[in-house]
Amino acid sequence: MTTTPRTPAGPLPTATPRRARRESARRLALHRGRLTVTTLVLLAGTAVTLTAPPLLGRLVDTVAGADAAGTDRAHVLTLGALLVLVSLVGAALTFLGGRMLVGLVQDTLAALREDVFEAAVHLPAETLEASGSSDVVSRVTGDVEAISEAASDVLPTLTGAALTIGLTLAGLAVLDPRLALAGLVCVPVQWYATRRFLARSHLVYGDVRRLEADRGQTVIEAVRGAETIRAYRSQEHHLTELATRSTRAVVRQRDGVGLANRFYGGLHVAEFLGLSTILATGYLLLDAGAVTLGTATAAALYFHRLFGPIGSLFTSLDDIQRATVGLTRLIGVTDLAAQPPHPGPTPPTSGAAPPPVSVSGVSFTYAGASRPALNDVTLHVPGGATVALVGASGSGKSTLARLIAGTGRPDRGRVTVGADDAHRARRTYLVTQEVHLFGGTLADNLTLAAPTATPDELARALAESGAARALPEGTTADTVLGGPDGTPLDDGTVQHLALARVLLADPPLVVLDEPTAESGPATRALLTDGLRRVTRGRTSVIVAHRLEQARDADHIVLLNSGRVAEEGTHAHLLSLAGEYAALWQAYTPSPEPSKEH
Repeated sequence: MTTTPRTPAGPLPTATPRRARRESARRLALHRGRLTVTTLVLLAGTAVTLTAPPLLGRLVDTVAGADAAGTDRAHVLTLGALLVLVSLVGAALTFLGGRMLVGLVQDTLAALREDVFEAAVHLPAETLEASGSSDVVSRVTGDVEAISEAASDVLPTLTGAALTIGLTLAGLAVLDPRLALAGLVCVPVQWYATRRFLARSHLVYGDVRRLEADRGQTVIEAVRGAETIRAYRSQEHHLTELATRSTRAVVRQRDGVGLANRFYGGLHVAEFLGLSTILATGYLLLDAGAVTLGTATAAALYFHRLFGPIGSLFTSLDDIQRATVGLTRLIGVTDLAAQPPHPGPTPPTSGAAPPPVSVSGVSFTYAGASRPALNDVTLHVPGGATVALVGASGSGKSTLARLIAGTGRPDRGRVTVGADDAHRARRTYLVTQEVHLFGGTLADNLTLAAPTATPDELARALAESGAARALPEGTTADTVLGGPDGTPLDDGTVQHLALARVLLADPPLVVLDEPTAESGPATRALLTDGLRRVTRGRTSVIVAHRLEQARDADHIVLLNSGRVAEEGTHAHLLSLAGEYAALWQAYTPSPEPSKEH
């Protein structure tokens, strides 16, 4: 008997900020050439733009030093033309560099988004169920949006601001080191405001994301259970729960706004102190004859030009913190998926011999549940046989079916398919009870199971599964299904398409979880016939929604509270006059005479 580690309950994991930075650097390094060219273009644009203050200072000195006869007009015009030229060239290079940077970052983000989506759809079902569907949804929507906004708007601004600040400080030092030192009086205030913000904002924004996910989960659960909520008249309870979780999220968002406002206030104080000190120092140096009026003017202009970049740099930290939180949550998903692989829904091997299925002492408990869904279950399904799982709701039927399919792992015990269980996922095809019509044409919906299927093979699968008769008249392989412009299909017809996909995949083992649950009176017989065709010639495990499916099976397993209560053929179980016989009697108008067959 083996024991398999389980994914802990609660939200999906989150990477550390350091891990997020390393992963970002790794992904950007894949575009090292583009990144180098982009940086050079931005640096050139910033350098050209920062020649404007010295030109203005020289222009001031030229005008101030003119004699009574007048100024040197040719020299003034030349300086003016140079100012216009550097402004145009600097703006063009900055714009080009920004566009190049946005393109580079968006390409990197697109690759990350695809990796996160691929990782999420391959995570074990119990991992997603334990975290709640809203956790995944919030990561691939809100977190991706936060990163995308930072990549498109903040990062180009941030890069330009960093280059501008560095070159401006260098320009101030060249003009006069004393003026540069005077401007540094603002640094302690900026450092203090930034340190306080960074120390608290990551925690606050992380809490906001988590609380928003909790609120979304409440909405999702209420929508899914709307009929039950109405039946028990518990709307007020669920509305109160939603209001409570919404209030928690809003309060934490308010904390974040207050934190940002205090941060911005500190930056404004720093700017006021810095400019005041520069102007006072320039006045004193000018009065002492240590600098010219043009130099003092250029220094004030240099520092004033720092207001925008410094403000952009520091105020962008708010968006960067949000994006960093989102990035850590996304990378947490990709890192989780990078752990040792879990058997997933890979395409089954077509045409292989039907394998036997062995379930040995299997127990399983859902995260957070008070009692096990399965408790020491043992059964054997011969190769090519059809076994039906029956029992009341919550008896463990669907749980056992998913463990056999490999989409979950038992806490204790073992499930093996065939002599070599290492490639179970390639031999198994799972049809869940959830009906879903994929966007696209009829052919698109079918070739999910067999991408290389020919039109003749598609038509044959539709005919043998009964889907051809269930589809609306005139439906062809190119007919668009569902959506505002597509042909609508009822749930029973969608289940027919699921059976047709099984025939196209042709797996040696198929697990069907209530495959006809959504059928109405008009399609019930048609779906039952299609189910018989699907299970023929392969090992089949059926969670039987209707007892006639159990009657037709080679073997029946009745589950009760996660344990095997009865098993055997239909006739044998009727002869026992136990739970199955009682179910059958309640299901049919008149009991069928018990006889072995």
